[in-house]
Amino acid sequence: MEISFFIPILVTLSGIYLLFKLKFFLFLHPLRTFKEFIGELKNRDSRRSFFLALAGTLGVGNIFGVSAGIMIGGAGCLFWLLLSSVFSMIIKYAETLTVCASPDNECGMSGVLENSFKKRGRMLSCLYAAFTVLLSLFMGAAIQSRAITDLSYSTLGLNPYICGFILVILFLPCLLGGLRKIEKVTEILIPLTTIIYILMCFAVIFINIERIPSVIKEILSSAFSFRSATGGISAVAIKEGFARGILSNEAGAGTSALAHSTAKGRTAHIAGLFGAFEVFFDTTLLCMLSGFAILTSIPDISVFKTPMSLIGAAFISTLGDFSGYLLTFLTLSFAYSTVICWYFYGERLSSIYYKKIYRIYPLLFLLSLFLSPLLSSAFLLYVVDILLLFMSFMTISAIVKQVKKMTKK
Repeated sequence: MEISFFIPILVTLSGIYLLFKLKFFLFLHPLRTFKEFIGELKNRDSRRSFFLALAGTLGVGNIFGVSAGIMIGGAGCLFWLLLSSVFSMIIKYAETLTVCASPDNECGMSGVLENSFKKRGRMLSCLYAAFTVLLSLFMGAAIQSRAITDLSYSTLGLNPYICGFILVILFLPCLLGGLRKIEKVTEILIPLTTIIYILMCFAVIFINIERIPSVIKEILSSAFSFRSATGGISAVAIKEGFARGILSNEAGAGTSALAHSTAKGRTAHIAGLFGAFEVFFDTTLLCMLSGFAILTSIPDISVFKTPMSLIGAAFISTLGDFSGYLLTFLTLSFAYSTVICWYFYGERLSSIYYKKIYRIYPLLFLLSLFLSPLLSSAFLLYVVDILLLFMSFMTISAIVKQVKKMTKK
């Protein structure tokens, strides 16, 4: 069995377990939960940490990942992606609460692992930190850069290495400015970029509104049929739906809890709510909008060779050539926000656990941005899936060890 097929199993079982343990409170008390979230969002420190966390998840996974999922698993992967978001919300709540309640929350999930497993805790925390650093180079830098270079080449004819060099130059101010500079940038970029992208998706869907019934039928039929829309068995749709959801929201990986932990004076429960809403905005809203924009505007997805060319065609075919340029700008903004957030994750853990790597980490990160065109999209997704799976095993094991403390809060 392909290793990434374990992702749906892991997310589903752990999500169901935590739903019962935490008594379904996120879904039984939605108004109270939303009110608590909005009330805390008025606090600027909380708002900055929330947008920093969103910067790590609201990236090209919502665009590149969804397009790749549909190309590989067919329209049915959207059903499983939506289902995965339900489990991901509760997992993200639990992992964020666990990290923010830990005395070593500046180490993120690494600190939780060390405190949760006495005999092998140090080994697990070091291993988790190493995986986070690797993920920052592959998902935080290479995938973001690859998506931008692909789209810029298809819409603007820009050489991929020139585009990568431009991304490196744009990244340098945040590299030199530290955490506060990163938070200030994401606080501006994330709301603006998200609103524009949502409006574009709604415009595409509204213009092609007559196709919505057939698209819903296609999603459901390919999600449950033996063969998916692209010719693979439905198991591929399940795997792609869950895997692309996790690629986008990183639930179970425990990484975004590092961003939430930067807010001071906030209870662990409230931090957990911010984690849950992070998944809602990222996966339930943006990923589904991307998927419907593609399926309502592109009748035959099999003619496209790359994920970014597929979603680019979805907007251009409906909204005109200008939308292709606007999509390039939005993807660059999303990617830029994600890049600087993941740099923070990798820098934080390498500085604590791997001093020698920390010294050369900025150079490694810049090289990942610039050299991403050398690596295929399939290879990058494969490596990221493996890293996310191993990190999820460790994170969920720690959460299960801490779940009794959560239910007392």
